[in-house]
Amino acid sequence: MLKTKKDTLKGKICLVSGSGNVSQYTIEKLLDLGAKPVSVSDSDGAIYDADGIDREKLAYIMDLKNNRRGRIKDYTDKYKKAIFSATDRKLDHNWLWNIKADCAFPAPLKMRSTQKTRPISSRTA
Repeated sequence: MLKTKKDTLKGKICLVSGSGNVSQYTIEKLLDLGAKPVSVSDSDGAIYDADGIDREKLAYIMDLKNNRRGRIKDYTDKYKKAIFSATDRKLDHNWLWNIKADCAFPAPLKMRSTQKTRPISSRTA
């Protein structure tokens, strides 16, 4: 889609939801393409890292989620500038979609996309 507009992901700020395999490899590909991923989430909540999730931080996320089976909130213990916000089940959307960004990459929880998990721009009326 960007190619048709003669654009790329280079330098784009990107939101990523989820923190499992799909999200991890989405972040890896975004980094390969020069983008700046700034978020990940799990069922407890989401983190926003304005400095961006680089390869070192991604390796930490992969170890946290794949080996230690930790929660994404633990990311903020290591990376103090990152912000964690707990999931508010009363909201009709995931708060991270309110963050200003160029692109959004939702990774549905348990392979299911619902009105609440999708970015506002992709919802149907």
